[in-house]
Amino acid sequence: MKEIVAAIMVVFLFVLKSVLASTGDRSQMFYSCLQDCLAQNCSGSSQDSQSFLILRALHWTCSDECKYFCMWPTVNWFVEAEIGVQQFYGKWPFIRFLGIQEPAATLFSILNLVGHVVMIRKFRKKVRPSAPLYLMTHYFCIICCHAWLWSTIFHIRDVRFTEIMDYLGAFSMVLFSVYHFLVRMLAFQPRSSQYSLFFGMAIGFYFVYHSYTTFFVKMDYGYNMLINIAFGAVNILGWSIWCLKFYKRRPYVKQCAAFVALVAFTTLFEVLDFPPLFWVLDAHALWHLSTAPLAILWYKFLIDDCHYMEGQKLNLEKLA
Repeated sequence: MKEIVAAIMVVFLFVLKSVLASTGDRSQMFYSCLQDCLAQNCSGSSQDSQSFLILRALHWTCSDECKYFCMWPTVNWFVEAEIGVQQFYGKWPFIRFLGIQEPAATLFSILNLVGHVVMIRKFRKKVRPSAPLYLMTHYFCIICCHAWLWSTIFHIRDVRFTEIMDYLGAFSMVLFSVYHFLVRMLAFQPRSSQYSLFFGMAIGFYFVYHSYTTFFVKMDYGYNMLINIAFGAVNILGWSIWCLKFYKRRPYVKQCAAFVALVAFTTLFEVLDFPPLFWVLDAHALWHLSTAPLAILWYKFLIDDCHYMEGQKLNLEKLA
């Protein structure tokens, strides 16, 4: 478990470093190109008419266009000078496709979204509505679909609003996963409903407070990453301990153990921070690609776990 936590902390340091790094946009070549472009193309009423409709629809401004087109000669200069590809405004250079800022990450976010939709339909076919945590699984699916929707939108176009919604969407998944774990641990325990309500309200209020401060006070990248890692570590450690306790008595629990291990492993893709292959495929996109099939494994575990809890429920009703 210590190795998993250590790996997550390494991810935090690398991600935070990538957010702060922007050598490319600070270079003199980029700055000079940008100033010339702004002076020549972004003064006067004709600037908007020069953009394609799809670019205007995605709010690519004249200034954004100048930044995009000045980025490439600067990238070429860095490569020819053997300095290596540098980041611009905290991001690697990507080739746009139909106005989409990060095509690969966008596609893979959609795959994650589709995975949850497909698996919740399978869950509904195999689990009866009377089963414990039936509604909880649906809430989980809704929150995940909402998060992956904003991940898709953010990778299509990175602006402040979509960035915040992407961060909050990811955080909502992490928080609800912790809540899901707590509710599962309390299942069939005395006063479980009261404890579940308490934890739900506490986590919900914290999420609302964090969302408010992120939108209206400050978007703190370091703090946001830290709390995601903290709650993610709690979630991973909690499920890991639970799996160690029950996997011998309940063979299906191995699916949960495999999911938790793979989640921790795929997170390490964020450590492999490298310039995008073919200017499209970077480590972050590969991370999204690697998480897409994990939804299948998780829902299969939830289906089997609901069947097990349904059997427990029937046994308790017989004893009563």
